[in-house]
Amino acid sequence: MKHHFPLKNATLLMALAAAWPLQAHALAGIAQFTAGEVNVRQTDGRITSLAKGGNIDSGHAIVTGGDGRAQVRFTDGGLVSLQPNTEFKIASYVDQNNPKEDRFLVDLLRGSMRAITGLIGKRNRDNYRLTTTTATIGIRGSGFKVGYNPDGTLGITSELDKIEVCNQSGCIGLVAGESVRVLDSVTPPVRTSEQPKVETPSTRKDPVVVGDKVNNSGKAEIVEVVKKPATTTTTTTTTTTTATTTTTAIAPPVERTFTDIKVAAVGVNGGSAYPLSTGTGATTVFSDNKLLKLQDTSANTPKWSEAGTAQPVTSFKSVGNVSDANFIGWGMWTTGQKEDPSVLSLDKVHYVAGRPTAQTELTALSYSGVANYTLVGNTAPTQNGVAGTLNSATFSVNFQTGYAITVAINTSFGNFTDSASGSTPSFSGTSIQGMFVGTNAAYAGLTYAKNPGAGMVTGAVVFKK
Repeated sequence: MKHHFPLKNATLLMALAAAWPLQAHALAGIAQFTAGEVNVRQTDGRITSLAKGGNIDSGHAIVTGGDGRAQVRFTDGGLVSLQPNTEFKIASYVDQNNPKEDRFLVDLLRGSMRAITGLIGKRNRDNYRLTTTTATIGIRGSGFKVGYNPDGTLGITSELDKIEVCNQSGCIGLVAGESVRVLDSVTPPVRTSEQPKVETPSTRKDPVVVGDKVNNSGKAEIVEVVKKPATTTTTTTTTTTTATTTTTAIAPPVERTFTDIKVAAVGVNGGSAYPLSTGTGATTVFSDNKLLKLQDTSANTPKWSEAGTAQPVTSFKSVGNVSDANFIGWGMWTTGQKEDPSVLSLDKVHYVAGRPTAQTELTALSYSGVANYTLVGNTAPTQNGVAGTLNSATFSVNFQTGYAITVAINTSFGNFTDSASGSTPSFSGTSIQGMFVGTNAAYAGLTYAKNPGAGMVTGAVVFKK
């Protein structure tokens, strides 16, 4: 189904501007496709879901969840495809068929994307610019992809013709097929053969749109192709007959045990929250990047594990892999249990897990002052067994004053702020508990439990410095 955008007729545009001066030229594009969790943060801060056919305006930010993907067609014919865990802001968009006035200025704050430029880039390529935390991308052609790596560096590849990558060290030009890695805002980009690692959704195969059909939620109908499990054939021979039996063999998950990963978790029983923050040397067992169980021998030997129907490994998210030095992961068990030594059933166990920052590195940060972190991932908050939405979350820490932490959580169930402090990688407040993870406290992960009046709200959040 084609979408018809407003005509770029000068007389018509002037009439529209006179009638609706606050809305003139506001439309930037239309969502051609969405899958999973995709939201729009509007200029007034309101969060709304984005479905196929939804309008995107200048000033809006598109935020995809862990399973979210979106494709936006702009009024000038340009195309942007956003991958999971991405935040993409349209800082300023003007399409008036005027090379001097037209502009496509956007920000990629996290995640990864592909872009094919439209008419704005052809009319005046200097007015097409993508800004990231460490570099700016300008076009000398018509297509590229860019994505943040788990270590915070940036990968950029030119896919069609030429692009230009600039930071404080200067600019470097790329032709089709060439890639660079940007380490930070002051180091010259490094040419590399590696292309940006673009995440894929949790389906076994990329979603396929079925024509223009939509499901009950108004989003594009998706066909998920699931790979069949391996089969084994057993042949039994007797003196008179030969029988062949085919059985389905599903390989068990590969479990790996670690003693250097810290966990903060919270579950609910009878309306009360039960938190956990492991000590040094706790034993954790993972399947891929999913936490399966743990035992903390430093705290009366509590054991926590997933119970009931196990959640798929693909529903658990992380920065890096569980063996990486800067690994941090998060997820939720629908049901769990704790033993210390009696068994207690827990509902909706949210957790974060990662390798804590070394104490020597935290001590060195005591001279660095205030650090503001940005949101990189979270579980959906739950209340009374019902899943909601995390609208926003902020995290800041003053390393000069005993790791004084300020947190603000905004959920569809209610909002709250909290403060915390600590002298080790761990920290805790009235409603939160968590830890710093990775080199020089590159990440912070926490769980929260707060009753705003209608039941305990729990969840997990991960931030990046």
